[in-house]
Amino acid sequence: MLRLGKAAAAWAVLALALTGCWDIKDIETTNFATAIGLDYAGGKYSVYVQMLDFTSVAKSESGKPAEPVPVWVGKGTGETLIEAFNDLYPTAQLRILYGQTQAIVLSERILEHGKRDAKDILNRYYEMRYTPWMYGTKAPIDELFAVTPFFNLSPIVSVLIQPRESYRQLSVIPPVQMVRFASEFREPAHTVILPSLAISKKNWKSGGTPKPLLEIDGCFAFHDQKYIGWFDKREVTGIRWTSKFTRRSPVLVRSGGNPQASVSLEHPRIRVQPRVKGNKVSYRYRVRLVGYVSEVLQPIPESELIRKIEEAVRAELRQTFETGLKQGADLLHLEHELYRQNNRAWKRIRSAEATGLTAGSLEDIRVDVFLKHAGKLKYSFRAGSF
Repeated sequence: MLRLGKAAAAWAVLALALTGCWDIKDIETTNFATAIGLDYAGGKYSVYVQMLDFTSVAKSESGKPAEPVPVWVGKGTGETLIEAFNDLYPTAQLRILYGQTQAIVLSERILEHGKRDAKDILNRYYEMRYTPWMYGTKAPIDELFAVTPFFNLSPIVSVLIQPRESYRQLSVIPPVQMVRFASEFREPAHTVILPSLAISKKNWKSGGTPKPLLEIDGCFAFHDQKYIGWFDKREVTGIRWTSKFTRRSPVLVRSGGNPQASVSLEHPRIRVQPRVKGNKVSYRYRVRLVGYVSEVLQPIPESELIRKIEEAVRAELRQTFETGLKQGADLLHLEHELYRQNNRAWKRIRSAEATGLTAGSLEDIRVDVFLKHAGKLKYSFRAGSF
């Protein structure tokens, strides 16, 4: 009995020495920031924080919540960004954690003012990861953060948090994570494209009322770590043929001003050839695309269809180059190719201050298209035959 008593006492002491979960915090007693927005106006910074109740985000038995997921948006202001963050904390009730932040939105005003302060705090704070998606915007950030998707789903399944989903179906402006943005932002002679986030009410209704939803309406451009300007996506459609991430993007072929056929193109393979003559450089741009026929409205031979597709892509690339040129942006990344392929010439030309692109810099654009199939049906020259 004495031996058993000693053993029980030893086990009791060991149990008391074990670490426990006395300081554990439940998920509903913590504020998780899912998105952060930064703005600058009137000499002061504004910080917007979007928070979600993760207990209501969890799937129900039906797979979708019966009630709208509540979204909280906080705003703090201050002379510096850290003061703006600190302005939020007295009324936050609980500690705000930033380890789950999945999106960062920068207003056009803070981009024009200079993003050095924003870059410093985002890189310096230990809780912030390098994986959030990054956007610029012209819209009020608090309104962006308040937009919710279909069927009472959480904003986590929106363009803000999951831009790849819609991009796979329609690729125009590629989404960018903070780690890639930071890498390209520091790269010499490289033009960085930052997607522009907006609110649209033109496509969807709920109960007869227009439903506001998020969309990418264009992009902001940076070169040599300087802000250049904003571009409407309708004016720079050629950007989709400059990104290896393009997964599916449509091209409409016309005849006499009327739609003739529609194809979907994907997986651009890009090659840029700089040609240096003294202190002048010209570029040859080549892109190879594969795709498939989506729609045939008027009879057209396959060879003629391919020729028209190549002309349309070539025209988009030329227009995008010229649109960027008006604001001093190299949207086709031509100078960066010179920097990578012929660094010695790039340094010599840059020292001579003759690096500016002109309308004649883009000497030639070659587009090669290969059509893999025509969907579930055979390709036919006769409209309406299938």
